[in-house]
Amino acid sequence: MRRHAPRPVRPRWRLAGAFVVAAAAAAGAAQSGTTGPASANVTRGCIDRFDAARDYFPDKISPEDAVHFSVTYHRSYKVVRVRATGPDGQAERYVLVQCGTPAPTLGGDLAGAQIVSVPIASLYSASTTHLPLLEDLQRLDVLTGVARMKALTGAAILKRAASGQVREFAPISTIDVELVVSERPAVLMTGGATSPSLAVIRSAGIPVVANHEWLEPTALARAEWLKYVALFLNEERAAQQLYREMKIRYRSLSARATAVPADRWPAIMTGRGTRGDFVIAGGRSYVAALIKDAGGRYVWADNAAEGTATVDLEAQIRRAGNADIWINGGGWPSLAQMVKDEPRYAEFKASRTGQVWVYERRLTPSGANDYWSRSVSHPDLLLADLVKIFHPALVPQHELEWYLQVPAR
Repeated sequence: MRRHAPRPVRPRWRLAGAFVVAAAAAAGAAQSGTTGPASANVTRGCIDRFDAARDYFPDKISPEDAVHFSVTYHRSYKVVRVRATGPDGQAERYVLVQCGTPAPTLGGDLAGAQIVSVPIASLYSASTTHLPLLEDLQRLDVLTGVARMKALTGAAILKRAASGQVREFAPISTIDVELVVSERPAVLMTGGATSPSLAVIRSAGIPVVANHEWLEPTALARAEWLKYVALFLNEERAAQQLYREMKIRYRSLSARATAVPADRWPAIMTGRGTRGDFVIAGGRSYVAALIKDAGGRYVWADNAAEGTATVDLEAQIRRAGNADIWINGGGWPSLAQMVKDEPRYAEFKASRTGQVWVYERRLTPSGANDYWSRSVSHPDLLLADLVKIFHPALVPQHELEWYLQVPAR
């Protein structure tokens, strides 16, 4: 597989200087412990005097598009709920208590809920999708642990990892429990899977919290987990502004793409074959939703799967043989090699016309793919890539961020 050195990433998500200064000043006033209503959330450190009548979270958020988490606010704590991952799973409940205030008495469905003191000062992250959220919030300072150093991308994240302040806790996909327990991060954020290792870490008093952005049905919903991460940092104000601005850009571009007459929408296929099967994006997945938002007709739009789905390769040929564009395969250095590996790929129109696109433009020397990191939190740029492929005249100035056309040879 060809590797492409990552291009420098242009800054796109900076808050206005005046906003940062104002927020910092307000947070300082709130942290001082003066009486009266707080003017902003405390984003670093603890309060020094507790006032039971004060609302310590004047900056609040609520999910607009995400369906897998929710939050309710109380004066000195927040209750965060994460939906179960399946019919046999259990919903997660976390009680986020403002540092410097007493822990609340919990009962009912909150009995036994994990308690987290916020704002957190350290975070161990088990997924690269969490890290751009910290970068966008300008809070990489809390990152103290990552699962695998080789999976990291992005100049700021790599610089933080190289600073000596970040530990690697699962280099071969197995958590080093002793390391995590000895380092005692404020929170270990995972993708939501349960395991004996996580149970041991939780029993040692280290909160283990689930991040289920990967279950969301749309790209916007996935990106809104920026707010979820912000809850642990008390950065709701910054998260609300960032998400609002990104959502406006996404919807504006989608409106232009979907305004193209339907008879000019290209037919789109996804995935790749393995041993006679073909793994595709489900018809109810965020990928299918992105294709539609970019003005494309997904050939498996009637499929009921919310994630990926596997179909017989012959069924894929029958359904997608005349698709105009093929996206989200990958690992092919050229179309010639692609067909050599699987001769039946030549039966797809997109293969014969050279319209095969993969998200491998930004690979690091270690093989890490920025698509599996930054695209989750920047769906407006991801949408722009797809519009550039489907309807290039709509975004003539856009430079592709992740997608790359597979060369003929």
